[in-house]
Amino acid sequence: MYPLEPNLVALGLVVGLDYRDAGLDVHALFQRMKLHPMFRRVLEGGEMVEWGAKTIPEGGYYSVPARRAGEGVVIVGDSAGFVDVPSLKGIHYAMQSGIFAARAIFAALEVHDPSAARLGEYDRLVNDSFIMKDLYRTRNMRLAFKDGFYVGGVKATVMTATGGRFPGGKIGMESDAEVERQLTPGARPGVTADGVFKSGNATRDTIPIHLVVGKDVPAAVAEFYAHLCPAGVYELAQGTLRVNAPNCVDCKATDVLGPRWTPREGGSGPKYKRM
Repeated sequence: MYPLEPNLVALGLVVGLDYRDAGLDVHALFQRMKLHPMFRRVLEGGEMVEWGAKTIPEGGYYSVPARRAGEGVVIVGDSAGFVDVPSLKGIHYAMQSGIFAARAIFAALEVHDPSAARLGEYDRLVNDSFIMKDLYRTRNMRLAFKDGFYVGGVKATVMTATGGRFPGGKIGMESDAEVERQLTPGARPGVTADGVFKSGNATRDTIPIHLVVGKDVPAAVAEFYAHLCPAGVYELAQGTLRVNAPNCVDCKATDVLGPRWTPREGGSGPKYKRM
């Protein structure tokens, strides 16, 4: 919870997408969290002024592409995975990588050469900066929690105390695709219609579907998507997957685990004012 100004706070809940319970509903968890006395005493009597959702690229150092520059293109900020995992912050990395990108692009335009080789200067600037040094120091932070919250917490504490020297190297892990998920019997997706409205969603109802979904999605997988999405985009209807594209708030959660998000019709989507 972050205080923004008098009588206004920002409240959020972060959940890893590698959870084992396919029936886990993050929105429902969030509602329960708000009932905790620590939050309730602040929120009671107030009203929700804005709602949104966002997938955080928390892979850390080992998920950052080795090359972030190509022919006429550079990748900066969140898109490159520049996020400090312990604090889940990355705005400062986004700004600094943007500055480096501007310098590399300007130099390339001066000689009329936006080639990958010329723009590779951007990679050098990033690699020599505090961005990669910070990410390397916390490189195993997210991987540590593969062993659970308590064991991961102990490891993370030691990593912080040693500046990332412990355990050294890279913590081994299995592919997320190989991890079985169990669906909690009787679990039902939460209702988030009010949240979608509060995101300022400006999408017309007849928008072309911008979510690429495979054919013949099994009912169990469709139900997983329904629980995963915080905005009610996916529904299990008569054993088949129904996609309500206008509800999408571009959180890109399923882009990680299922249907692919693609750029949609211009002018549509959430209109955040404070997020």
